[in-house]
Formats: sequence, structure tokens, C-alpha cells
Amino acid sequence: MAGYKQVYGKTWDVYLCVLKSGDPIGVKEIWSKLGLSTLSLTQNHVNKLLELRLIESTPQGKYVSNDVERLETLKSFLAMRGLMIPRMVVYAALLSGVMISYTTFWPWRGGFRDVVVLAVTLFSVSTFLFEAVKQYWSLSAWMREG
Repeated sequence: MAGYKQVYGKTWDVYLCVLKSGDPIGVKEIWSKLGLSTLSLTQNHVNKLLELRLIESTPQGKYVSNDVERLETLKSFLAMRGLMIPRMVVYAALLSGVMISYTTFWPWRGGFRDVVVLAVTLFSVSTFLFEAVKQYWSLSAWMREG
């Protein structure tokens, strides 16, 4: 994607603010949420993101994220209620539910099948959670290198 290395520092913060808001957000709201020094500085960061086509303007003069041009780094995250959640957490939660259901509703006999199911699901859940942590680390490292 062209220009993704240009998004760092306060511009990155503005981008995440727009992304996490969920609803269209104005420059004044961004300015107050991030505590930037001036409205014109906030508008400069917004203009940079508009230029990179990472956000779009609405007819009301507010801004939303452009899902088509979303940064490659953020494609493995879900924005839910202002939180950035790695997709791997969802997979780990799903498998944890399967494992809990299996151990709750299936009579435990301690046989080979029970041990294998438990081992595979525990390994899978721990792998998904490990990958989720790595995603957070890569996101913060990407922000620092900008």
C-alpha cells in the first residue's frame, strides 16, 4: 500500500481515533479526545489521512475510516466498541467454548480420545492466544518504527 510508512506518531493516533470511534467523528471531537494542542494541527493530521485515503469525509463534515484502504497491519484486528481485538482472540474463545462444552457434556473416561481432544484444544487455544499477543507486539513495534 502506498504511503503506509508515513502514518506514525500523532497521525497514527488520529487514525486510530477515527477507526475506533465507529461513528463519523469531527475534528473537534478528535482534538478533544486526543488532547492535541490546536484544531489546525488536528486538521493537518486529518488532511494527511485523507490524502492517503485511509479516511473519508462524510457530507456532514465528519470522518470515517476507509475500509478498502485500511492499513495492512490492522486487517488482523477487529474494532469493537473502541477496542482493537486481534481476530485470533475470537478463534481462541470459540475453541475454548468447544473445549468447555466437551468437558462438561461428554462423560470423562480418561481414554485416548479424551486426552487427544483436550491436548489438541489446549494447544490450539494457547497458539491462538500467543499469536494474538504477537499481533499486539507487531502493532506497537510498527507504531514505534514509523
